[in-house]
Amino acid sequence: MKMFDRPTFSRRSLLCGTAASLTAAGLGVLGKPASAAARKKAESGDQSCDGEILGQGDFRYRAHRHWGLLDRAHYPVKDCHGITEDRNGRIVLLTNDTYNNLIAYAKPGSFLAGWENRFPAAHGLDISDQQGEDRYWITDHDVQCVAMCTADGHELRRIGPDAVASKYPDLSKYHPTNSALAPDGDFFVSDGYGSSFVHHFDPDWRYISSFGGTGSAPSNLNTPHSVWIDTRSGKPSLLICDRGNEMLKWFSLSGELQKVVPVPGAQPGNAAQFGGYRGSLTDHLAIASLNGMILILDGSDRVVSAVGGEPPIYVDGKLQPLQVFNYTFNHPHDVYVDAAGALYVAQWWSNQSYPIKLELLGKG
Repeated sequence: MKMFDRPTFSRRSLLCGTAASLTAAGLGVLGKPASAAARKKAESGDQSCDGEILGQGDFRYRAHRHWGLLDRAHYPVKDCHGITEDRNGRIVLLTNDTYNNLIAYAKPGSFLAGWENRFPAAHGLDISDQQGEDRYWITDHDVQCVAMCTADGHELRRIGPDAVASKYPDLSKYHPTNSALAPDGDFFVSDGYGSSFVHHFDPDWRYISSFGGTGSAPSNLNTPHSVWIDTRSGKPSLLICDRGNEMLKWFSLSGELQKVVPVPGAQPGNAAQFGGYRGSLTDHLAIASLNGMILILDGSDRVVSAVGGEPPIYVDGKLQPLQVFNYTFNHPHDVYVDAAGALYVAQWWSNQSYPIKLELLGKG
């Protein structure tokens, strides 16, 4: 098994038993002070970690760790890599277990459907609208493809490594991780586990150009884990989670660097916009960080809450290194925000855990 998602530093597996023993002593993970609520939970003998309160300010959440729990014998998962919502209000999970690459949940967490078995390294999931029907875009980094499927699993089209052969003398260096569909029908594919390029295709799936790539210039990338079309300004741009550089980078759709937002101490993996299916706060974003946090950004792309981390601190306008502190997350890989502001989190390399739901509480 390829461990592409492995962080570049020694990870903290924030498991309940160890964390609870520290908390009972009045300490958090790695000896940090624990909250009174966390101490009370540990002292009561509650080892479940369910109900932990995470985040700050207007973006505080109660964790429901068992929201997506299913019978593993019938609906197994390995790594939970993608999560989003379809037009029918189902929360759809992407996993790399080929028994059921896709699992659909109702909002309360009950199982609705499981299907798909063609993607052994299923990694990226996006759902687009095509004339009133959902189209599932699935990226597999080992099969080296992006496939577009109907909601019932019929594959309509697939683009493989040959499409970028002109860019790669060695196609073994191409391992796509995610895709994003622009309003005009063009789409973009991030080569997050290969050569750190982002590739641009037209609506007929013809290769146009590439940008990024490994290097030291601001426009270069280091593990562009995902691409996402940002339309908050009224003009679409491309947000790239540059995980290896601990940065969020915005590019024009033609590949010019527009903006860089450092998020030191985080490993940004995937982005989601608030306001899913007619919700509010549509200028806010949630960013899944592989090392144990969900970052909430406001309309100015300033971190206003570190869900699973210590409060974000700015000094002279510069974000200070973020610190993980929670008992709920191991490695958040993707996040979705529904109309009520709830977060749904899919995790990689986290003991084959099912998705977690975080209920928005608001300001404490």
